[in-house]
Amino acid sequence: MFYRLHQFAQAIRPVIAKEELAWAYSLLPPNARSLFTAQPLPEQRHALDVALDLEKQGIEDPQLLIAALLHDCGKIKSPLKIWQRVAIVLLQKAPRIVWDTLAKSHRSFFSFLQTAEKHPEWGAEMALNIGLEQDIVELIREHHSPKSSKGELLCQADNRH
Repeated sequence: MFYRLHQFAQAIRPVIAKEELAWAYSLLPPNARSLFTAQPLPEQRHALDVALDLEKQGIEDPQLLIAALLHDCGKIKSPLKIWQRVAIVLLQKAPRIVWDTLAKSHRSFFSFLQTAEKHPEWGAEMALNIGLEQDIVELIREHHSPKSSKGELLCQADNRH
């Protein structure tokens, strides 16, 4: 529970140190830097937290770290407000029927529930369009439904943040 409060505080007032941004830029290919910076500041902070989590585990795989920095870039297509992000976290524990009912009966829920569900695919398309390696594209696509050991590492780090 405490980590969720910390996560909420960081979403309200995200701070990124110059050193953290320099580290991210050292990993990201030049064509991917604009995709990282196009993300809202809370998403950038989250992406950095996920990538730094992996690095602290001793993971040095550049593809995995790049995917961590860009895993939520699909949310650029439909940015989420803070209350929507909170609702998604709460609804993740609910049965799927709750999501479907809200999406059908409350138009205001449809857009952000769609973003929560579709952003991995949208992000993978964005990564592909800027010419990132297929392995990075696939890691972004599968970050909520891992199909590989690297995908599982990314999913676990994402869930911790």
